[in-house]
Amino acid sequence: MSEEKPCDVECAICFSIYNNIFRAPKVLDCGHTFCLECLARMNMKSYVAEAIQCPMCRQLTLVPTDGLPRLSNDPTVLSCLPEAMQRICSIGFSRAKGRLFVKKGPNSQRKKRKRRVKPLFVSTVSESLDVGQPAQSDSHRQQDEGCWRVSNNKWCSIVTIIIILMTVGLLISSILAFTIL
Repeated sequence: MSEEKPCDVECAICFSIYNNIFRAPKVLDCGHTFCLECLARMNMKSYVAEAIQCPMCRQLTLVPTDGLPRLSNDPTVLSCLPEAMQRICSIGFSRAKGRLFVKKGPNSQRKKRKRRVKPLFVSTVSESLDVGQPAQSDSHRQQDEGCWRVSNNKWCSIVTIIIILMTVGLLISSILAFTIL
């Protein structure tokens, strides 16, 4: 008696059901599967754009040179989706703009010739998805962490006040010493 493992059709990060567009099931080198949208959001918050760190086991997966959507699809998960969704749409990713987008492909040419093309996804789905702003580079991050820029840091505020008070105190004592002599 062999028990088949039930197909997990939900992303372990966002708990959304996989689809063939922005929530395509992408498998990392470690074998864990997550939706493209979650991986894109993780990549946007990472300071290293060339790799994704698995949120489960922390193993790094190099991002293909063609972009994040070129990660391998999980065939097991795809086989559990409805038949019309078992073919992944051509998706692009712009890290600079923080967007996933549906690429215009041969289907748009076919429509011009007035041939009926069965859509791969519901037409109400947006053709692009905002996944956030890129993480700041190290130089910007260090600049933002300076005492003058961070208002919530108590220690920076205290040190700044002490330096100002010592400077004013030295200035006053210098003026007093000059006038007495």
